[in-house]
Amino acid sequence: MDTRVEIDPASTSLTFAKGLAVLKCFDAEAVELSIPDIATRTGLDRAVVRRLVLTLVQLGYVQARGRSYALAPRILVLAGGFLQGRRFGMAIQPVMEGFAAQLGEPLSMAMRDGDEAIYVAHAGGEALAPRIGFTVGSRVPLLSTAIGRALLAQEDETTREELLKDAPLQAWTDRTETDRMRLGTMLAAQPAGGIVTAAGEFEPGIAAAAIGFRGAGGEVAAVGHSSETTRYEDAAFRARLETTLRRAATALRGLL
Repeated sequence: MDTRVEIDPASTSLTFAKGLAVLKCFDAEAVELSIPDIATRTGLDRAVVRRLVLTLVQLGYVQARGRSYALAPRILVLAGGFLQGRRFGMAIQPVMEGFAAQLGEPLSMAMRDGDEAIYVAHAGGEALAPRIGFTVGSRVPLLSTAIGRALLAQEDETTREELLKDAPLQAWTDRTETDRMRLGTMLAAQPAGGIVTAAGEFEPGIAAAAIGFRGAGGEVAAVGHSSETTRYEDAAFRARLETTLRRAATALRGLL
């Protein structure tokens, strides 16, 4: 189910959309950007970019660093409303921490944003950071990751087919499945509420398992785990992991 709706362009603000495009330019590979950099990334005129950036500086969402600019801490306020409104800190995070502690391994939760999976929660301590290198807000492709495919498996057939056809698909490693037809067949064969796995397809030497679920409000999410591929060769560990993921999904379903 795609929550976006068709809206008449005449009823929208193009300037606001351009301002959001400027904010989206900044990422892990582009922490600081100049006006020409932003113009290149957005395809907007430099004079337009300059006005947008200075407006964002005045509002406190962007900070000037000499001739370059970077996101300011205030940008987190925009995400705060989403996280607080869905009780991530008070309800979801404690549940995630509880299951991560039971497993003795870090867990992650993601939701779909267009054709990507975006991490909305992590639990399990500092071991997670060096293992997968992602934080809340990090994005990964739907088609090449276990957590992305788990999200995709929960979508209605029409949405799933559209994403299988149009979502970006590239060979991240020599093990990445790049045949859309095979991916579709694999997802179609996935049992409802089943565990989705992937090994070495997005990051060399890293395997992952995830399970998707639909919350009480209808939103789709997935909870998953990533570790070295050798960790997944232990059958006892895989069984314990899959049990934990299923229980976590059941608990989180009622909170989303």
